[in-house]
Parts: sequence; structure tokens; C-alpha cells
Amino acid sequence: MGGPRVLYVSSALGLGHVSKDLAIANELRSLRPDVDVLWLTGRPASDALAEAGERVLPEAARWRGGTAVAERALHDGQLDLVTYVYRSLPAWAYNARLFRRAIEDHRIDVAIGDETWEVFIPLNLRLLHPPVPFVMLFDFVGTESMTGRPFNRMRSYLLNVVWSRDANAFARGLHSEIFIGEIEDVPDAPFGWRLPNRREHARANYDVVGHCVNFRPEHYADRQALRRRLGYDERPLVICSVGGTAIGRELLELCGQAYLPLRSVMPDVHMVLVCGPRLPTESLSAPDGVEVRGYVPRLFEHHACCDVAVGQCGASSTTELAALGTPFIYFPIEGHFEQEFVAARLARHGAGVRMSLAHTTPERLAEAIYELYASPPKPASFPVDGARNAARHIAAVLDATAA
Repeated sequence: MGGPRVLYVSSALGLGHVSKDLAIANELRSLRPDVDVLWLTGRPASDALAEAGERVLPEAARWRGGTAVAERALHDGQLDLVTYVYRSLPAWAYNARLFRRAIEDHRIDVAIGDETWEVFIPLNLRLLHPPVPFVMLFDFVGTESMTGRPFNRMRSYLLNVVWSRDANAFARGLHSEIFIGEIEDVPDAPFGWRLPNRREHARANYDVVGHCVNFRPEHYADRQALRRRLGYDERPLVICSVGGTAIGRELLELCGQAYLPLRSVMPDVHMVLVCGPRLPTESLSAPDGVEVRGYVPRLFEHHACCDVAVGQCGASSTTELAALGTPFIYFPIEGHFEQEFVAARLARHGAGVRMSLAHTTPERLAEAIYELYASPPKPASFPVDGARNAARHIAAVLDATAA
């Protein structure tokens, strides 16, 4: 007789979520070697999982991911996540039905969802009743309207009303919630008018487990050996990347424009622009001498051996950089409230250097890169045992289900 079956639904928005989900799944297997993990998500996350040798369900071909929706919601370099959420609702309704059928068709014992809002929202509204325990993971609490438009602020408030009532749906003991991060990452502020305080709500209702990375930082301490393995030489190495969506073209172009002024102070610098799976390499205009790559598997290894990294403000990528002790510059996407939460976390830990895409010239970026290269800051201390702690939570759910 086989072991318990776990359905793991990873967020298909970019690649950051799937990295930490793999870390949690691997820790779960170390605690419960008999567990059978089945994956459900859209592209590009499903491609990354298949490449890692994971079992992706056939239903993933029909899963409606949010990457394209987010890319279409980008306007003048700004991404309003509240608008993205409302535009995603039809796809989420479809995904919720697909999720429910997958549980039955594949005889699932426990389901896990990483920012699986297509399950979280209807579950809170009592419109969806998963027949097995459901564990929800997220790394921010509550939404924020990043515009002054009253209609958008109202939509954000309504989402927070639904979110703040999750304790009612999860209080019966069948389902549970995990917060990936530290309690200080949750704003000490209410969800909204006459709604509960977010931090106190998280403290009372969520298992706060710490941050997740899909590697052991101590395994990447020998930077020179890692450089040789990855094919880099001894030149100063700067890696600029934008994750798993096409959002970030302007940032990579800014990095390319910074190359020539950077060469005036670092003549032999090697700059690499990593486009990821959604941004065609040929769509970038980069000066001679700049290397342009597409999707790079295990990008964290390249970050581990570079001298300076430049990127957006994704939770997973910046946590990886902080854990590796790599000096980095980050540009939060304008209007992206989740990345503002991440930026507050980085500032609290003294990790990375924040810059603004709208207010940074190529010359200023080149200056900032050189400053980090010439005087690397002391690495920040990040707790990165979240994957194992989350796996312990899920293993306890499996044990309770079998009892």
C-alpha cells in the first residue's frame, strides 16, 4: 500500500514561489519518505517542476496561471496587484473547480496551496468545501491600494474584509495556514476600517515559520570553485535578473545602459542580463560586451558566486541573496504592494540597497554597483529554516489525517 498523497498547488505567478515550494516538499520527504507529492500549477512554474523531476499532474495543462494577467496589468512600469486580483477572478473560479476535481480523481489525502487564492477566497466565503485538509501558505497579510483612486481603495478594502475572516473558515481544525516569514514582516496595522490588526491576527491564527530557501547557504561558501563549475572567469561579475515574468524589461535595459559608465571604473567587468522564461532575449537592446541569457535554472548558484546582483524585489529572490550574503541592489515594482512589504523586511534587516527605476540614471546605477563591489557590506542575518518548519506543520496534518 502506498503512502499518503499530497496535492501541492504552487502559485504560477513567476518562479519565486515554486522555488520555496520545492524546498518545503523536499523537507517533507525527509520527514515522511512515504509521501507522494503531486503538483498542480501553470506555466512557467510547471516547466520548472518538470525540469526538477517532479510529478506534475496532466490537469496542469488546463490550469489558468496569472503570469499573463499580471503582465497585461502592467502600465507605465507600474503593477497594481489589486487590479490584477480582480482581473484574475474568472480564471480563479475555473481553477477552483479543477482543484476540487483533482482531489477526487487522484485520491488526495492533504492539499497544500502556495498563495492559491482560487481556493483561499471561495473557502473563506464558504463557496468551496475541500473534502480533505487544506494548508494555505502565504508571505504577506492583507492587500494595499497603491493608488489614490477611491474605487481601487474600495476594492482593496473588500479583499481585506474577506481575508480578515479566514479564521472562521479555518477555525474548525480541518484546514490551517502558514505564514512564510517573521511576525515582524506583518504590518502592525489594521486590515482596514473596523477590521482586526494584521499582526495580531497573524499571531493568533497562522503558523509563522520563517523564510524559505531551496539550498543550504553553507554549501556555497567556496565562490571560486562555484565560478569554475559554472564557467565564469576571475573578472568582476554582475548579474542582473527579473524573475519569471516579462515584467522587468525596463530594468534590464537600464542595467545594460549602465554597463559603459561602469566600465570606466571596472574595465574588466562581466555583466550578465538574465531575462527568464517570459522575456525573449532578442527583445533586449544591450551594448557589446554584455551577456544576455534566457531562463537560467538554479539561478541562486550564479547569485552565490557573483560580486553584485541587481534585480526586482521578489520575496524569494531577495531572501536567497540575503541568505547567500551576496551584495545586491533591488528595484521594487512600482505600485506592487507585496514588494513594498518585502522592501520593508529588507530594510529592517539591513539587506540590499533599494533604488527606484523611475529615478535612477544609468550613471547612478553604475556608481551604486561599483560602491557595493568596492566595499561589500556585512551580510544580513536571515532566518531561513522556514521550509523545514513548514514541512513539520504539514507532516503533523498528515499524521492527524491518518489517526
